Amino acid sequence: MVESGWWSNYSNNASERCQWRGISCNTAGSIIQINLSYEFIIEVGDRFGKLNFSSFPNLLLLDLSDRQLGGKIPHQIGNLSALKHLDLSNCGLSGELPPSLGNLTQLEYLDISYNYNINGSIPPQLGNLMNLVSLSLSWTSLSGNIPPFLGLLTNLRHLLLDRYQFDDGNNTIPQNLWNLRGLETLSLSRCGIVGPIPSALGQLLNLTYLDLSGNKINGFIPFEVGFLSNLTDLYLYNNKLVGSIPSSLGQLLNLKYLILFGNKINGSIPSEVGFLSNLTYFDVYDNKLVGSIPFSLYQLTNMEILSLGNNQIEGSIPRNIENLKNINILSIPNNSFTGHIPLALCHLTNLEYIDLGKNQISGSIPSCIGKLLNLSTLYLDSNLVEGPIPEEIGRLFHLSNLNLSFNQLSGSVPILSATMLRIIDAGNNCNKISPDPFEGNSHLSPYMCPPPVTNRTNSSRTPYYIKIFLPIAIFYTFSVLGCFLFSRFKLKNNCVGVQPTKNGDLCSIWNYD
Repeated sequence: MVESGWWSNYSNNASERCQWRGISCNTAGSIIQINLSYEFIIEVGDRFGKLNFSSFPNLLLLDLSDRQLGGKIPHQIGNLSALKHLDLSNCGLSGELPPSLGNLTQLEYLDISYNYNINGSIPPQLGNLMNLVSLSLSWTSLSGNIPPFLGLLTNLRHLLLDRYQFDDGNNTIPQNLWNLRGLETLSLSRCGIVGPIPSALGQLLNLTYLDLSGNKINGFIPFEVGFLSNLTDLYLYNNKLVGSIPSSLGQLLNLKYLILFGNKINGSIPSEVGFLSNLTYFDVYDNKLVGSIPFSLYQLTNMEILSLGNNQIEGSIPRNIENLKNINILSIPNNSFTGHIPLALCHLTNLEYIDLGKNQISGSIPSCIGKLLNLSTLYLDSNLVEGPIPEEIGRLFHLSNLNLSFNQLSGSVPILSATMLRIIDAGNNCNKISPDPFEGNSHLSPYMCPPPVTNRTNSSRTPYYIKIFLPIAIFYTFSVLGCFLFSRFKLKNNCVGVQPTKNGDLCSIWNYD
């Protein structure tokens, strides 16, 4: 350990090794864990090969993830005969996987992902790792045939081979994978896979996570996918899938993520989607879907992201969209939606992103949209929206993206200085938004100008306390003055009626007032 130099800046006293950072020992003082993934004070550098692996006969865990080791994986790593957990992910490693990894027969967890310069093929010696539960070789430059032994690792629960370049003649999904009946995670994205999804996939009944995205898979989504009742994540996006969404997907009651964008799927959205009560993310963007949104979809109260853009979906946005109380993103552009923007949309106060652009939506922009205080993006471009822009939009303090172009809006633009839109000086004491989000509205002035100063305006700016107390003060003054004049008049009349006495007229002095 001292020879490796990893702890040279921390300590060189090997007798204190059990107190070193990232080191765990058993009761006998033998090292059983080396975990430097978060111990950034330890300078590992390129000294991985200097570690004397034979000095760790009881080592169970070696985690050097996210440390830039560089170089190749030393073949001496095969001396760690007791090792159960090996994580070398994102370490900047290169070269081929050493066959000596096959000596780690107790290994349960092996992760060498995100080492982009690891190349070659999977050594057949890995077939000795019969205790392996998790194998991740994603995001490397490994290629070649999937070795048949993978189908014999019956304890395997998690298999991640993203960006592995299959080479079995036609780049189809290897048949030996369907023997791994205990699989819970299968991730084969961006592997260059062609051909259809085999119906044998329905045999992996324990699957919770399936990612086949970014390939060239064609054909239909097999009906048997509906047998995977434990599935929570299904990613089939960016392929060449055709046909309709199978109604059997409605049986996946645990499904949270259904991501199918970037295919050629046709038909309508099946009403059975409404059975997926746990669904939070539904994305079928850029397909060839037709028909209307089934009303059952609006029962999915856990929905957070709904993306239906770039299809041929029609109909109006119904009032019961207000049931999607947790929705953050509503994206349905480039379809054939008609009707008005429902007032019920204003009840979805968690909305951050709305895109209804490139449809045939008519009517006016409801003023209640000012209640969506979390809204940062509002796209209503290329519709038939008319009338003025409600001034309540100016209350959307987080609004940073706005596009109302190519509609039939009229009037003037309200003051939007409280938003996060980019506002520039347009001259004549007016401002405008850049880039212009109001293009193509011939009856709309794109400038934000302060209202002209008038007497009415000046009066409206009079402080409210003056408006209240000034009339009271005037009334009080005139009341006092009136009482004073009335009392004088009454006193004068009394003095005129008094008879002279021997001391003369006592009130005559009033005559000289």
